[in-house]
Amino acid sequence: FPYFSCPAVTGDTIVIGGRDRAVRALSRDRGKPMWDLPTRGKVDSSPVVCGKKVVVGSTDGRVYVLSLSDGDELWTHDVGKAIIASPAVSDGYIYVTSESGSLLCIGAPK
Repeated sequence: FPYFSCPAVTGDTIVIGGRDRAVRALSRDRGKPMWDLPTRGKVDSSPVVCGKKVVVGSTDGRVYVLSLSDGDELWTHDVGKAIIASPAVSDGYIYVTSESGSLLCIGAPK
């Protein structure tokens, strides 16, 4: 499957979403798989790393907040329509657009 999202890169991790309905992390030094999380839709949205969390949208209409270290799903929010644009994160809030044409502001979990 092709990748339409851009990777998020930290000091030791690369995170990317795929059209194969998964978000995955690779070690930056060797490219070795670290974890993957299946979603219910394609992941064209580029992930955003915020501290120890990853935020990404999917065409299944959900915003996912994952643990950067192991890919555990910490929280999701269903916006009702496919998300293909990348989320923005600022001051504890997630901003995302969906195919509904709306800009949504979601309070990030603490």
